[in-house]
Amino acid sequence: MTRTSYAGQTDLKIQTDRSPGDREESILDTRIMERAKPCLKQLKQGGKILGKTAKMLLETTVQDVMTKAAGAGAEQNQENVAGKKNYALITGASSGIGLEFARRLSLEGYPLILIARRRDRLEMLRRELGTECLLLPADLSRHEDLVRLCEDLVGRKIDIFINNAGFGVAGPFMGTDLLREVNMIDVNVTAQHVLFKYILHRMDAEGGGSILNVASSAGLFPAGPFMAGYYATKAYMTSLTRGVVEELRQAGSPVYVGCLCPGPVNTEFNDVASVSFALPGISAEECVDYALKMMAKKQVVIIPGRELQAAVFGQRFLPTALTVRITAAQQRKKLAVDDSAKGRRAGAVDSFTESART
Repeated sequence: MTRTSYAGQTDLKIQTDRSPGDREESILDTRIMERAKPCLKQLKQGGKILGKTAKMLLETTVQDVMTKAAGAGAEQNQENVAGKKNYALITGASSGIGLEFARRLSLEGYPLILIARRRDRLEMLRRELGTECLLLPADLSRHEDLVRLCEDLVGRKIDIFINNAGFGVAGPFMGTDLLREVNMIDVNVTAQHVLFKYILHRMDAEGGGSILNVASSAGLFPAGPFMAGYYATKAYMTSLTRGVVEELRQAGSPVYVGCLCPGPVNTEFNDVASVSFALPGISAEECVDYALKMMAKKQVVIIPGRELQAAVFGQRFLPTALTVRITAAQQRKKLAVDDSAKGRRAGAVDSFTESART
């Protein structure tokens, strides 16, 4: 092994004999390691925060569930007599699918609890709807915001929870930004998981309710090169939902849980991120309309659009390696970048869950 110094750069190199003549491959670039140091420091700090977060959330959940459970029967009877609907809680409510769910559930008479990062967009939505809306701005990649949100929900009975917040990072894994990917995992996995568990505990104690975890068709495919981390987060929520549904079935729980797995949805993301999709997109209105119909039928995995349904069904009959290669080809098209920028470009938010960051 030799060390070769360049201007401002030091590489560790190894001699290989995989082909005639000596070839050198760089196995470590200290510039990249220097860039990674702040990331690693942040991850270390994040681990400590997450430990405290888990304890606080557990304490809040247990106290809240026990309090609500004590009066659940009387409260339920009073509400049934009055015909009053309780809150519909929507994360990522400021645009896209979350926005459309807010519109539809408002029309159905639900008071709303709306969560997104930017208050100004939530204020605009409240003025548009003209119905009861409780606004709880929060950045769900921040653990302290997640704790505060759970505390703010104490004492508010929720009939429907649309667990919609999430976003994606596009690009080759070695070229995407680590901090953005960690934030993506915080929102797509940690926040969705925590809120799912928290609301489920409450609904089960209160005698019922409906939860829809908004994942993605990406979660139904074996892997997604050039959006690998995003596909992995959506596979997590899809698998989690299916597993929990079976647990609830065996326990005889009155709570309905489903998982919405849309493909391309026509939102403002397409223009912002300069991406194209292999399958034609559907409107947010079509997506939400189909989701609500399937929720009424207690469907577990909800896939809007016949073409997408056919694609998901058909890939089961292909070898996994071939499916991954086909997916890679389609993801390359989405990147829509110059040859000179390939390998460096990181995309923005995924179209159908973009609202978490807006």
